[in-house]
Amino acid sequence: MAKNAKIRLEQIIRAQKLLQDLPEKDERKTRQEAATLLETDFRKAFQKGYSPKEITAMLKNAGIIIPAYLVKNFLTPENEKSRHKFVPKKETEKPFSKAQFTVTPDTSDEEL
Repeated sequence: MAKNAKIRLEQIIRAQKLLQDLPEKDERKTRQEAATLLETDFRKAFQKGYSPKEITAMLKNAGIIIPAYLVKNFLTPENEKSRHKFVPKKETEKPFSKAQFTVTPDTSDEEL
């Protein structure tokens, strides 16, 4: 397309109509995404004594299907959850620095 391409007025009007008539975008989430978004609420329900099955049943009555196994993923306390994450080991040896070794030439400057 050319740098200074021009758009006709009827094309602009057609574009306006097209954009104005757009339907609302469907922003649905997967069950896993929904469970992740509800994590804090699940934890509060657990603290109040509700089980994953009870929470799932209440959600189902409201027309929201999130399986108990997804709810159960958030049953462990947050601090325990972080212990199971992979944490790479820190290197115990430091990388070489100039202070650790000295290079001594085997030929003097005069011989070169």
